[in-house]
Amino acid sequence: MWDNVTSGLPQDSVLGPLLFLIFINYLVQRCEPYCEIYLFADDAKLFRHIVGDIDNCFPQPGIDSLKQWSDHWLLKLNISKCKIVSFGRHVDKNYVYNINENNQITPLEYEESYQDLGVIGLFDEKLTFRHNIHEKVHKAYETFGIIKRNFKYISINNFILLYKSMVRSLLDYCVSQYR
Repeated sequence: MWDNVTSGLPQDSVLGPLLFLIFINYLVQRCEPYCEIYLFADDAKLFRHIVGDIDNCFPQPGIDSLKQWSDHWLLKLNISKCKIVSFGRHVDKNYVYNINENNQITPLEYEESYQDLGVIGLFDEKLTFRHNIHEKVHKAYETFGIIKRNFKYISINNFILLYKSMVRSLLDYCVSQYR
């Protein structure tokens, strides 16, 4: 049975990635007058360097442009994932940014940190890695405990192999090493 396709592309198509890039390119042009925008796959981040009080006004039109673009192209934003993170020593969280959907204004929440591509705490207001380090160590201890409980009688070589593949890989993910 045939049916008209009103939006979208078949998954895993050859032209899909190219058409997506052409399609999303206009979003950058829409938001540029107000904010910089960083895109990765289906993820977008609006960024604005806030120096004075007047700069606090620019992200809202950028958010509005993003919302208008998504409505125009029938792409639904997951508003529960839309958050605000401010970086710096003196962060003013008094300014409220909103998303208007179906004539309902939803204020965006400020977050201290959030997870991005599996890295927690890389983006927090003090630019520390404490959340990410805590999560990595916790997960490594948890995995190490599973290995210790379930593989009591394995040889040292097999234990080292398990450790390197299951624990060490958790600790090494998204860590830059200086040599």
